[in-house]
Amino acid sequence: MTSPAFRPGGPSFSEPGPAFRMAAYWFWSSLPTDDEIERQLSDFRDKGYGTILIQARLGMPRALYLSEPFLERYRKAVEVMRRLGLAAGLYDDYNWTSGQAGGRTVQGAPHLSERHLFWATVDRPSGVIDGIEAPFATGMGADIAEWIYEGGRPVFGAWDLVAAVVHPEGCTDPSMPRDVTDQLRLTPREEGCEFTLSGELPAGHRLTVFAAARCLTSRLINYLMPEAGARFVAVGLEPYAEALGDLMGTTLDFLFFDQPAPQFYRWRQHRGNLGNAPLHAPALGPAVEAASGASFATVLLALVHDIGPATARLRLAYYRTYARLMNEAFFMPLRDFCRQHGLRLTGHEILPHIGGYALNGGFSSIDPRIAPAVDFFGIDAMRDETAVDVNNFGPQLSPKLGDSVARAHGRSRTMAEIYATATRTTWRGAGQWELTPATFRAQAIRLHLAGMRQLVMHALYHKDGRAGDMRLFVNPRFDFAPGLNFEPWWNHHLDIADETARLSIFLEDAVPSTPVAIFYPLATAFAEGPRHAHAAHFGAWCAALAALSRGHMILDEAALAGARIDDGVLHANGLAFRALVLPAATLIVSAEARAAIDAFAADGGTVWISGQRPTSAGGVEPAAGRVFPEPPDGAALAALLDRLDSDMPAIHASPSILRFAGRDAEGWWRVALFNEADGDESVELAVGGDVEIWNAMDGTIAARQADRLRLALVAQDLACLRIRPASGDFADAAWSEPAEPPAEIMPLPAGWSFRPAEDAAPAPIAVDRGWQAQGHPDLSGTGIYQCGFGLARPACVVLDLPGVSVAVEAEIDGRPRGRRARPPFRLNLGPLGAGSHVLTLKVANTAANRYYAGTPYAGDIWPDESGLTAPPRLLLLPPKA
Repeated sequence: MTSPAFRPGGPSFSEPGPAFRMAAYWFWSSLPTDDEIERQLSDFRDKGYGTILIQARLGMPRALYLSEPFLERYRKAVEVMRRLGLAAGLYDDYNWTSGQAGGRTVQGAPHLSERHLFWATVDRPSGVIDGIEAPFATGMGADIAEWIYEGGRPVFGAWDLVAAVVHPEGCTDPSMPRDVTDQLRLTPREEGCEFTLSGELPAGHRLTVFAAARCLTSRLINYLMPEAGARFVAVGLEPYAEALGDLMGTTLDFLFFDQPAPQFYRWRQHRGNLGNAPLHAPALGPAVEAASGASFATVLLALVHDIGPATARLRLAYYRTYARLMNEAFFMPLRDFCRQHGLRLTGHEILPHIGGYALNGGFSSIDPRIAPAVDFFGIDAMRDETAVDVNNFGPQLSPKLGDSVARAHGRSRTMAEIYATATRTTWRGAGQWELTPATFRAQAIRLHLAGMRQLVMHALYHKDGRAGDMRLFVNPRFDFAPGLNFEPWWNHHLDIADETARLSIFLEDAVPSTPVAIFYPLATAFAEGPRHAHAAHFGAWCAALAALSRGHMILDEAALAGARIDDGVLHANGLAFRALVLPAATLIVSAEARAAIDAFAADGGTVWISGQRPTSAGGVEPAAGRVFPEPPDGAALAALLDRLDSDMPAIHASPSILRFAGRDAEGWWRVALFNEADGDESVELAVGGDVEIWNAMDGTIAARQADRLRLALVAQDLACLRIRPASGDFADAAWSEPAEPPAEIMPLPAGWSFRPAEDAAPAPIAVDRGWQAQGHPDLSGTGIYQCGFGLARPACVVLDLPGVSVAVEAEIDGRPRGRRARPPFRLNLGPLGAGSHVLTLKVANTAANRYYAGTPYAGDIWPDESGLTAPPRLLLLPPKA
């Protein structure tokens, strides 16, 4: 039986809706014409996109952003989206960093710009604070610095003394420091301030001074101030609502925020546990004192220096209060705006683990505690839909973390924005024009299996920029490339979009099997900071479980505190766990969470602890469990996992098979398998009943019964199966067998002609190396290869292309015979009669050879391999009867 899949009342598997189709930022560096709006949006839809978010980028003058001409073009574009059946999302700011409104939030209200707390510790009664720098911003180049700062650099002023503390060099108790704020004189100076304590500093003591200053040149806001959040809504969001009218809450139905955060400052005197200057606002001190029961001066000292056993408790009080005030001041006004206009609120914060698994391995130079970038569960409570950030094209934590925080709030799965940074050059903003469709597809599948519902592509371009302009970001060509619609392989995109959208629908109703829970050590992250072992331990456990394709999810303290424990199973957030990992979590605050851990272990559950055992904020309270000095490696972890009970279907496959398993509402198991290997792999599944194969490539379902099912997966194959055990006797079955060996192999090593464009004259070309090595180094496009051959007898012919960079369409005797954008590059040419035939191959490469030619971003690998890189072969099979 083969039929289109459709679930009544839900999305169609054969024709996925916008919620499951890829979304994309549409980068505007100038205002598009009516024709460009119509043509590009139609093209995006026809290539498989379902949702578009317009994003004004650095190439667009800031003065144009939110102007009447901008808003008129914006409304026109959303009107066209409505007519074309596209959904729209409101990307909420200029370039990125939500809250600045392209500088409008602080324009005319300079008191709302970012204000930070700096400190210095000295062993004499006087000192200075100076040399303030913003390496995170300025490291991306002068144009980024010019966008963030008037004049291109941070200049601080309006200095205020916040606290001054005299303390012993080896302080061991909060009662030992002495508040001397009223004895200190603070004097502003050029590029900083100086301070002097009246009187002498006692022997063996040090002076730590905390002073706040406002960045006079910054366009970023103070996220601790409710007035700043409200003004951002008024000047940065309400203009959209006024311009869009009835399109708000209908065609445009969600708001997407992006990395709201201050800059990450360092200065010459910087020392201590806190890695960057936090924001400061008048409300912070009283709120921290109320939460901690200690003076603000004492708490500040604990932030940067260890002052004994109370240090962790005081730091927790500060960071929890700091995070709460940021959430209330910034995210609540956004949420209120969305409620008023019928929008869902989504978007993502800075994710310091971006691109990998270690909690601070992506943005390792910053201290995320000063931004909304640590309490992921708390931030998600403000959203209506979860979203995360993904960098480049390897396995990483983001989709699993996104799915986990969503389930903590009664939802599931996540949107995932994916952006590319350069690996061929140190100039990361130059992006990856060398992105291949195979790499893109593989990453989309990988992210879906890890918890992503919808991919948000960063980006599709309005313009492809200018030759000869090497400026990153300002030239759209080098603004985190690629703009996929300017890739030569763009015509292959629909196949990827359809397949991955169907995979998303297939996974939607499945509750994943999650034998392992990973504890998110928020209290440890706050108290210890990003360089502590918890960050690496957490990442190592998550990476190892992902590599083994063993189901897992991340839990916070609240989930543990509210968990139900039954027969050695921990039930939390709608999932069931048989093992709990505590990754170097030195601190667990909730007594209920600690009790749940011990109760789980006592009830037969498995608890694995790496590094130090956790304690409470009030002292040592050991938790039950097995302790590992370091997270176990893959083989050791696999052995531990094999001891856990499991009711999911047995899957026998090599580690190269990435897998997902979960139950749907009807009790069927849904299993997705992806062959990440370079070669063919065999998989065997225990079925014992009914099985359906959901073909994500064409949207059909086929069903049969089997005891054990064998699958042959070629490289990069995806299989989606729905399994339901049933009573009865069933035979073993093979769903797909290895390809039939050919009766004859006909190599085609010579006789090829090549045209670099449709209207070009053909010329001879070799097919054992790419066209870039044969006189076309900067050609990015579709090259046309043609070769004649003869058959002595009729045969069924399969075209085997051992080397293709990067996508191909085939014609035989002028008739289309399919296309392929991933290995193995094999196409069925069908039955061919005896005699002469003409094979035409249209091969698309990437845009790297064009856009990186003559630039500092080309790297050593330029020109990139392009076209046919090994002689094609014809696999001749006997004609079918």
